[in-house]
Amino acid sequence: MATRMRQIRHWLEFAGFRVMGLLFSVLPVEAASKFGGALVAWLGPKSKKRHPRLLRNIRTALPELSESEAEKLAVEVWRNLGFVLGEFFHLEEIARDRVEVSDPEGLRALAHSGKGVVLCSAHYANWEGAGAVLTEFGFKPLGVYHPFSNALVDRHMLDKRLKYYAGGLMAKRDPETPLAMIRYARQGGCIAFLVDQQVHMGLQTPFFGRPAQSTPFPAMVARQCGIPLLLIMAERLPGVHFRVRSRTIDVPHTNDRNADIFAATAAMQAGLERTIREHPEQWMWTHDRWK
Repeated sequence: MATRMRQIRHWLEFAGFRVMGLLFSVLPVEAASKFGGALVAWLGPKSKKRHPRLLRNIRTALPELSESEAEKLAVEVWRNLGFVLGEFFHLEEIARDRVEVSDPEGLRALAHSGKGVVLCSAHYANWEGAGAVLTEFGFKPLGVYHPFSNALVDRHMLDKRLKYYAGGLMAKRDPETPLAMIRYARQGGCIAFLVDQQVHMGLQTPFFGRPAQSTPFPAMVARQCGIPLLLIMAERLPGVHFRVRSRTIDVPHTNDRNADIFAATAAMQAGLERTIREHPEQWMWTHDRWK
């Protein structure tokens, strides 16, 4: 009986998701973005779990803000997440016409070099759009994703995302994922990560003045395979436009492997922090980053 009820609930959730997707799809991208932003800016602060966590994170990381400033920033964080929701159904247009890249020739040369590369980003601005534009330069990323609990929604989302991950998408907790990514990188492939979440048993690196458990895996692969490690961030501009900036993260190669990986991981997180401080409303502060 419980299984049957769960199946019914999942079908209802999926039906609602498809109706929402259809609505956002038929709207022009600017209207879809604004509608999603308004909707989530209204709904988000009503969350009894995520909104208090968001405010707690902002107050701790940015203590210089007044209470009213923190509250205002929290609403804008929700609004940006709503923008991302509405824009998800227009990724093809965004990747084709609405992203400027700070070093297009450098990225194109890297994509066609025949060497592997590790690309890292964060839940910032529209991270889906930043990932989508990489295919325009010849990258064929193998990425990691967190499956949805609803298998119907999960399958639909995978189908839409796979267009931008020619190397495939692997579940975050799949035990085969780490070896598959190392193998793909060794073969000259591009592997992609979001590195702004708390990771169980990660390295305690500084982030906004506090230790945060950060994944060492990108730095480990880059060092082990001798390939570049890049931080790719998409800044949101007015009118559903974005600017993508890339920054090479130095990966030391000394006799102390663990120290090298820690140094590169800490440098990655420092790069994230600098970018987030520029536009804190564009980062998803709802994570348990300092758990």
